[in-house]
Amino acid sequence: MSFNLKYDQGRIRKYHYFMLLSLIQKHKQISRTQLAEITKMSNTSVGKIIKELMNDGLVIEVGQTEGEVGRRAALLELNPAGTYIVGVEMDWNAIHIGIVTLTGEVMEKKYLDFNAKQEAEAVLERIAQEISGLIGKAGSEIADKIIAVGVSMPGLISWPGGEALMVPQFHWENVPIKAYLEQKLDYVVYVDNHVRTVLLSESLFGNMTEFRDSVCIYVGSGVGGAVMINGEMLRGYRNTLGEIGHITMEPDGAMCDCGRLGCLQTFVCSSEIEKQAQKSMKEVIAAYERKEDWAVRLIDRAREYLGLAISNAICMYNPQGVLLAGPMMEEFPALGDHIQAITNKYVWAPLRNSFHIIRPSIGKDSGVIGASALVLDEFLRFSNDDI
Repeated sequence: MSFNLKYDQGRIRKYHYFMLLSLIQKHKQISRTQLAEITKMSNTSVGKIIKELMNDGLVIEVGQTEGEVGRRAALLELNPAGTYIVGVEMDWNAIHIGIVTLTGEVMEKKYLDFNAKQEAEAVLERIAQEISGLIGKAGSEIADKIIAVGVSMPGLISWPGGEALMVPQFHWENVPIKAYLEQKLDYVVYVDNHVRTVLLSESLFGNMTEFRDSVCIYVGSGVGGAVMINGEMLRGYRNTLGEIGHITMEPDGAMCDCGRLGCLQTFVCSSEIEKQAQKSMKEVIAAYERKEDWAVRLIDRAREYLGLAISNAICMYNPQGVLLAGPMMEEFPALGDHIQAITNKYVWAPLRNSFHIIRPSIGKDSGVIGASALVLDEFLRFSNDDI
């Protein structure tokens, strides 16, 4: 490799360099001629930059396609072995660490048990040690090409400061995750909420690649959201845009754990359904499948409020794709049955059928891949957002 990506940021952050790299990532396979047509750059300029990208090991040629006048044109794609990202997923009971390629393939990984009662510094120290160990195990060929570390976790996270302002699941407040890990690891570290990383990973590698305007609604023990417009993640003033779980749906509804009445999550999240049923979610699902009236009422109500929430998000953000993700959607996919029709029932008429409701495609490593997608998105953001 002609340079070290980690330290030579000044050279690689050239506008056209990243614009072409971003387009190759977006299209997966594309020719030089097609890149010139999209960017309005000359074939010569495109050729020079592609040569640079290939010399840097980021792009490779993979076969050929027919050119406009019958000539064969080489296809370009990202080089999976060109550079790597460390992805870290912090969940309430486990920490997952992986080394991920630019194309979203997990090369090395390690799962750690996580005790949320531990002090934050002890947890971060262990994460730093485990990352160093995993990089060492991967060998110098991979270690020398790691560009940054991404961390995906629940809670309110400052951006770009990477401070965990409040993580109720861990009982953390004002924990400087980015600063601590950067000091220990000597890598740039990006930290963000796990719902955003889910949407980013599906947008870069999964079922949302064709949608530039998208919304993610994440249903688990709580409800979260994320929004991308023209391929750009929206964050809001305090990086809390998308907290759809705390939108008031019924002013006189049930008490939410936030202390307010009738929040969306009191109707659809697993912890609230369990509280109201006085049974585990598995028992509720089993009763629903047996068509017991009380369980059918609970789940039908949850589905109705979920459709209503999606319709509100569509009116606010006009997305083309709506990603339904999270443990509730994975473990109980019936919650999403008929959701398009329910949403259309509530949405403003001009927007009816303007959207696609999508399920995630990335499997068990989605958290680690999502954390790496956070880095890749930053890595590519020097491109032309209008293209």
